Amino acid sequence: MKQILARLTAGILIALAAVAVGAVPAHAASTAVVAGVTVAFSLDPLAVVQLLIAFVLPVLVGIVTTSETKPGRKAWLLAGLSLVGSLLVELARAIGAGETYDVGIALLAALPAFVVSVSSHYGLWKPTGVAEFVKSIGRTAGKEI
Repeated sequence: MKQILARLTAGILIALAAVAVGAVPAHAASTAVVAGVTVAFSLDPLAVVQLLIAFVLPVLVGIVTTSETKPGRKAWLLAGLSLVGSLLVELARAIGAGETYDVGIALLAALPAFVVSVSSHYGLWKPTGVAEFVKSIGRTAGKEI
């Protein structure tokens, strides 16, 4: 289980680094003129990566905690992982753009990441049974993996 978790974490970090260093500019935009108004569509690749990380964080928390872990502890772990993910995404953005690392933006982005994580847990992972399945393959109390 630890190897799977290590591979999952390494894969996320490699994907984050690839997006940060990739050829797509941080704010690549497509513009069009509609009825005399210029309309733009821009999508920050790192924001997408952060949303994807936040979306799967509840599954990761389910894997690394025991079935007897109190829900409050799981929530704090999820909040902490959301914060760490947000700080890493902002670091990747700063390195990729050659700009100053903005801690304020990273801290501000941690809140929506946490909201996305909680929403995905209660809106998708729990109703579809993924949360229960992850508990069964995760750690159990008194059993070291």
